[in-house]
Amino acid sequence: MSHTPLPLIEARGTHREVGRQIGEQCRERIQSMFASLRHELPPGVTWEAMLNQSRVYLAHSRAVYPQYIEELEGIAEGAQVSFDEVFLTMCEELWESFAWHGCTDMAARGKATADGTTLIAHTNDLLPKTEAMLVLLKVQAGDEPEYLGVSAGGIAISAGYNAAKISLTGNQLDSNDVRPGVPRLLVVRAILGSRTLSEAMTHCLLPNRASSYNNVIADGSGEVYSMEGSATDMEAIYIKDDVMAHANHYVAPSMRRFERDRSVIANSIIRHNRAEYLLRQNYGKLTPELFRALLADHAGYPTSICKHGTETQTVFSMIIQVETLKSWIGRGHPCETEYTEYQLEP
Repeated sequence: MSHTPLPLIEARGTHREVGRQIGEQCRERIQSMFASLRHELPPGVTWEAMLNQSRVYLAHSRAVYPQYIEELEGIAEGAQVSFDEVFLTMCEELWESFAWHGCTDMAARGKATADGTTLIAHTNDLLPKTEAMLVLLKVQAGDEPEYLGVSAGGIAISAGYNAAKISLTGNQLDSNDVRPGVPRLLVVRAILGSRTLSEAMTHCLLPNRASSYNNVIADGSGEVYSMEGSATDMEAIYIKDDVMAHANHYVAPSMRRFERDRSVIANSIIRHNRAEYLLRQNYGKLTPELFRALLADHAGYPTSICKHGTETQTVFSMIIQVETLKSWIGRGHPCETEYTEYQLEP
């Protein structure tokens, strides 16, 4: 399976039309995903209770991002499922106690790369069964730039970049101030609709967000930021000495107080430091080809950058060359996959 490229889902039109096209093409995946989620709720938690909780998030989201709510309504229509259930899958904050996700990011620019371009490298660690649900979205919605993004089932996006040369990858953070608000997955969608880095950063700083990822955002001029956020605070970490790494714990001193449980972040600390070491060891030589080897690193195996864990494992990896709008995406473990090259037009 790891050698097969992700299924490509293309859509163009208004936000609702785009959503409908995605829903139609991903109908089987979406319906299967919902059936699985319903049967995996922990004891004492009901699907109806989850739906009721998500409605508060929906009220916040409609007020801020009506266009993306229309997109989700279109997905529901195309997939022939309930809109409430589609929106619930966007409320990752409500699912956090059920599963832990991880990922590792590396970024390099200028003197750190062989040709001076900006390279972003990302692994995405999820439940093993998620790999079969992955698709690659190529979408042009409304008047927004076209984007390319990896998605589980076609609804939520994990990582991608757009034709305005804005890239978005990132890492789950587990904060202690999660609250009802705009789901962080909806903020990711908004970042991919941005035309400038300033616009992307403003979405990260949304006042009524429910929580936040560590959003690694970059643009075609080589600017790279790690937007390390919680629901109520944010630190914009600027790339230093042309390299940057991040995993799944708070790094900025001002943000460490938001770590919900410091007893579970050992693996994240190890992956973060290992990624920084690999970047500095290969300083000045970094290329897309070399990043393929770095993403396949097995130091600390099985919970390495290329993760082979039993609970979560690397289900896809992505390398983005921001200036050229090229990317290389591989499904499954980076040590086993064959990367496929993609190109967006400006």
